[in-house]
Amino acid sequence: MASYEFKKKILPLLIRTAIGLGIGVFVVVLGQGWLFELNFLKNIDLLTIDFRYQSKYEREAQQRDLSKDGNVVIIGISDEDLVALPEPFPFPRSYYAHLIENLNRAGAKVIVFDMTFESPSKGNAGDSIMRATLKKYDNVVLATKVQTGGTSEKYDVRTTERSYDDNIFYGVDKNIGAVNIYKDRDDVCRSYFPMLDVKGYLTPSLGFAALNRIYKFKPETCVGLTDQFFIYRDRSIPRYQSSTFLLNYYGPVKSFPYYDFSKVIDDSSFKTKDEIQYETDLNSFDEEMMSKFRNKIVLIGSVMPEERDFHNIPLYKEEGGKKNYAMYGVEIHATAIQNVIDKNFISTFDPVVESIIIILLSLLSFVGLLALKQIHVRHIWLLEICAFLLTVVLIGAVFEISIITFINSNVLMNVVNPSFAIVLAYFGTAVYQYLTERQQKAVIKNMFGHYINPAVVNELVANPEKARLGGDRCELTVFFSDIANFTNISEQYHSRPEELVALLNEFLDEMTRLVLKYEGTLDKYEGDAIMAFWGAPLPQKDHALRTCLAALDMQKRLEVLRIKWTKEGKPALSVRMGINTGIMIVGNMGGKDRFDYTVIGDSVNLASRLEGANKQYKSNIMISDFTYTHVKEKVVVRELDLIQVKGKNEPVKVYELLGTTKMEMTNNKRQSLELYHEGLKLYRARQWEEANAYMQQAYSLDETCYAAQIYSERASLYKLTPPPDDWNGIFVMTSK
Repeated sequence: MASYEFKKKILPLLIRTAIGLGIGVFVVVLGQGWLFELNFLKNIDLLTIDFRYQSKYEREAQQRDLSKDGNVVIIGISDEDLVALPEPFPFPRSYYAHLIENLNRAGAKVIVFDMTFESPSKGNAGDSIMRATLKKYDNVVLATKVQTGGTSEKYDVRTTERSYDDNIFYGVDKNIGAVNIYKDRDDVCRSYFPMLDVKGYLTPSLGFAALNRIYKFKPETCVGLTDQFFIYRDRSIPRYQSSTFLLNYYGPVKSFPYYDFSKVIDDSSFKTKDEIQYETDLNSFDEEMMSKFRNKIVLIGSVMPEERDFHNIPLYKEEGGKKNYAMYGVEIHATAIQNVIDKNFISTFDPVVESIIIILLSLLSFVGLLALKQIHVRHIWLLEICAFLLTVVLIGAVFEISIITFINSNVLMNVVNPSFAIVLAYFGTAVYQYLTERQQKAVIKNMFGHYINPAVVNELVANPEKARLGGDRCELTVFFSDIANFTNISEQYHSRPEELVALLNEFLDEMTRLVLKYEGTLDKYEGDAIMAFWGAPLPQKDHALRTCLAALDMQKRLEVLRIKWTKEGKPALSVRMGINTGIMIVGNMGGKDRFDYTVIGDSVNLASRLEGANKQYKSNIMISDFTYTHVKEKVVVRELDLIQVKGKNEPVKVYELLGTTKMEMTNNKRQSLELYHEGLKLYRARQWEEANAYMQQAYSLDETCYAAQIYSERASLYKLTPPPDDWNGIFVMTSK
């Protein structure tokens, strides 16, 4: 007994747990790249990081105005400056010297050039002025570039003298920083170098060279290193790549205040082209302009397209209906500086905790999804959809948590690895189910494959215990249909039976499609007749309404088909339909070797009788009062009669189903229906003459109201020969 308990309950649970944990471990190993790396996963991870950057920017309640509380401003050299200034680009070095003088006069803390002065200017014009100005002020930071392959992760320092050949002013001013921009594999700048190895010497990046001036550090001061952080002053900056840290962007391009180069040097001692041409002094560098630079770190760089100093970042700005991801290099340096001043850093999730979360998430996902898929329901595909949706929800939850964490805590979670674990868990459940249940499902499907409705097979696959003889007692709605005058139609095809078969097959195919559209169970075909029912094997609370809607759709489809058949020279088939709702037995009926899934009972027989009763009233769809009770709020009907069908002792009220409450009706048809029902009341009250008048008027307004014609004839006869005193208005049918 214990062995059986272990085999049936404990062992499957252990296997599922082992698979779930195995998926998690596999994802962790794969994510760490210990076996091999999947580049497409790395690329997806980068895209998710970008999405979080953009989400954070868009969800922030109020965007920071760096022009008011920021520490950094930018002077951009643009095409407008080329037009405004008398000398062509590259500008004389005296322009930059003049800029330094103006900015120091305005009270700028640090002046940072995001450009290299690689060679002497022609005739050394302006170089001497620039040197003199650099000697005068110690708050200027120059730029240098690292050649390809010049970066290092070891940061070994040499003791010999430094030299930076791409900036001729380095000997005058020792404040220098590397301008290289780090980009990920997809050419997007998400992180920043705090320092680089230039010819064997550790050199601060341009942003940190500026910070060195702010905090009065030596020019060559670089960040310290630990396994997880760059250490700078009292700041621990989380390492992202081994040599970079993540930038916390304040927004897309031009989030920092920008000022025109030509306006900052345009004081009383400088002449722009316009001032020279019009012989006037404009002097845009006034007291108001000067206040913009007081106590600020000022970065100077090119924003001209031809200089190509722009880089893709994770954020975009809508411009002309397009998303602009580009940001000028000078603003990327400004972002790094402001991040350090604000202590506004992005950290990554602890890898050990992340690995534990991935393993637990894969375990819970696998076990949970498998438990969901193994719930006994009639439609297995519903479970698959639910499992898929749950997988999507779990991935969405991981993504949303990562966004919230990124926004609120500046912590960057790995989204791809947990999501990949969930996806593998989802597919793992499919493989597990396939391997463990394939044989059982194959046997059941082979046994019950002759059922017409796939829902029956799916139900038996989901619930094998139902594959037995016998049935259940429940309320269902049953449907019968028959082609009017089919015997006469068959005689027309006496010499062409194959054409009759083709016509009948087309009819049955169209009608069956509509049965299945409303999720009915097709019971059987009997020649041209169709029998179907709703409410089993899958429970349907609205089985009566589904049946009525299917019948109405069948009649609508027949209207279209009759036009087609007439054009093809075929008979325009008319079909009578009967619908009843009631208690019946549904299940497998027959012998142990041959049986059918069907319904039986008096309620089934009544539906069959109602189908035949249409002939008496020239109606298309007849429903019982039992069905009408379920659908009366949804359909429009014409009360036909109180009839007693053959083989039944109790009368039943029947209706002609005309359409749904949303159907369009002409005024004549609506008025005709009202007159008809009023006439029916008069008829049952034995007011024969008044009833006749109402019925004739109803028929004149709507010639499809054949029941009005019938009651008009009955009223005329009863007027001449009144019925007995115990007449109750019941019409007794003597035939099927």
